[in-house]
Amino acid sequence: MNFGEKLKYLRESKGLGVNQLALKSGVNASNISRLEKGIRKDPTFDTVKKLAKALGVSVSYFDDEEKEINTVAAHIDDDVTEDEMNEILSFIDYIKKRDHNN
Repeated sequence: MNFGEKLKYLRESKGLGVNQLALKSGVNASNISRLEKGIRKDPTFDTVKKLAKALGVSVSYFDDEEKEINTVAAHIDDDVTEDEMNEILSFIDYIKKRDHNN
């Protein structure tokens, strides 16, 4: 499933309409609709974070690949929390996908 398909599936499984998700996330309803239809395929990381939070999932829900936590963790300070690490990994995946699509 691509980003839009995952977004629509999750939104519908939570029983939310596009307008309800827009209110809950702070993301414009037309933007959500374009993402779900595949018209807009490159959401900003901030948009992904807002949608994930509103839908009760981590940003990694929208990722297609498994993360290599140990590899990344070896290059990051020990005081990084698990949540911070997950956000870092999600952002890395987002950048890789964005750059791959351009």
